[in-house]
Amino acid sequence: MPLCELDATDQKRRSRSRLGESLLRLQLHLEQARTTEVAAEEQFDSWRARWSERREQISQRLELIDRQLESLVQSQPTRPQLSLVAGHGPDDGHLSLLE
Repeated sequence: MPLCELDATDQKRRSRSRLGESLLRLQLHLEQARTTEVAAEEQFDSWRARWSERREQISQRLELIDRQLESLVQSQPTRPQLSLVAGHGPDDGHLSLLE
């Protein structure tokens, strides 16, 4: 077993090399990047869960609207129609909507 003085570790700490300091900074940045990545993944999972709920609500609302429109169409003897008619005026080229 080699003989080691008591202050040997303190001397090593005081005389760090630039390479050692760079490696320590890299390790610190790596830990920060991992922490940031974990936080971002948690936020994304939370967003995905909220979006899933909202998507289901939107789907249900659209189905309800479709059913209401279908019941309106069936109760009417004539169905409403939407027609596009091109109406070009001298100074504009807009389309007119006629029902």
